[in-house]
Amino acid sequence: MISQFFILSPQRGDTLIFRDYRHDVPRDTSDLFIDRLKTWHKEHGPDQDPPPIFNVDGVQILFTNMQGLYFVCTTKFNVSTFMTFELLDRIAGLIRDFCGILSEECVRLNSSLIYELLDEVIDYGYPQTTSTDHLKSLIYEEPIPVKKENIIMNSLAKLKAHESSSNKPISKPVTHSRDEGKYKQNEVFIDIIERLVASFASDGMTIHSEINGSIQIKSYLQDNSEIRIILNSNISHGRDTYHTDDRFGIMFDDYKFHESVDSSNFEMHKQLVIFPPEGEITAMCYRISGDVSLPFRIFPQILDVPGSPNKMDVIIRIRADFPEDKIATNCTVIVPLPHITQSVSNEHLDGYADQSARYDSRVRKVFWTINKLKGGTEQSFKIKVTGANQFSPAAHLEIGPINLEFDIQNYTSSSIQIRRLKVFEKSDSLPPQRWVRYLTLAESYVFRI
Repeated sequence: MISQFFILSPQRGDTLIFRDYRHDVPRDTSDLFIDRLKTWHKEHGPDQDPPPIFNVDGVQILFTNMQGLYFVCTTKFNVSTFMTFELLDRIAGLIRDFCGILSEECVRLNSSLIYELLDEVIDYGYPQTTSTDHLKSLIYEEPIPVKKENIIMNSLAKLKAHESSSNKPISKPVTHSRDEGKYKQNEVFIDIIERLVASFASDGMTIHSEINGSIQIKSYLQDNSEIRIILNSNISHGRDTYHTDDRFGIMFDDYKFHESVDSSNFEMHKQLVIFPPEGEITAMCYRISGDVSLPFRIFPQILDVPGSPNKMDVIIRIRADFPEDKIATNCTVIVPLPHITQSVSNEHLDGYADQSARYDSRVRKVFWTINKLKGGTEQSFKIKVTGANQFSPAAHLEIGPINLEFDIQNYTSSSIQIRRLKVFEKSDSLPPQRWVRYLTLAESYVFRI
């Protein structure tokens, strides 16, 4: 059982990939790890390899160096060392299988794909599967090739009698959902999708919040027409650029563009000039952390039933902190219950009709689903739990953490918007149809109790 996984660049100490699965280890562990490495090399010399395991304040840090990158995981448990290093090696192998190469530039370009891989490989700190063949059908993000390194690889391949299939990224067949007649229509679809990562303490305070956003373009334009997109003028990059006039702006921690995007005017005018290939691309990826506007808050309460030590009530109140004209769909609250749970019943305290609840005894979790939750409203739900014997304080600790799943159409937590969209056609053809959609999803939205 691991608590965190991250990939670090040894040259600058940058955190390229980070996942916090259990939220029981400080988030600055990567900085402590880099400091411990520097101290080791200072004391023993740069040529002396450090031990693969450090223990810092009761936290075990296990790491390995592959292709100039540190693959690191942390844990507070007595895990199998062999299993952990095998897991790190398999994750590196999966990145190589899906992207064709393992390097810092490759990890930076394909961070979205790697995060998608990690979500399938590890669940709440427990390894699930590391089979490349099994993961092929579960991963939808396309790999972004590394230009310079691909050229080197191709040159080396020409010197060989045959090319090894292990150096090729996993490719997926290109399919089109439209029939041939519709496919010839002159249209472009632009999606701004934001995936939220957030964790909350038992008192409701935000522990961590992050937006992983992307601008995706699906182009069926004729003649490879040029697209120009202008985003909000109040976008800035890096916390060091903050000043008084930017306190209501959008602060990107980092971002990257597709190779078909001309971003020379992005810093000054927030303009993207895109020459999209036929099909779907991710024109831009961005990450925002820190003071993020979060759309939901959950307030749990555990109550003992007087005179019945084997019964308890868990009351969940959910508040939608987004505009009233927006609606969250498929909003599901997942509540783990103690292992001694024998039976569960529920009560919708607000009488809201468009909702349902079920208890899965196999995993001992309650799934409360609200099909449509309007912004600016609250809903409450009571779970009546009966145990096989009386509930101890330890049983109370088994309740939670609560996970929330949702999607909100026509809404972004960062308030990023397309202010202007123009398609420049090269020839007289059908007027282009332009479709823009905004979508906010929960990637990992966790509340401790």
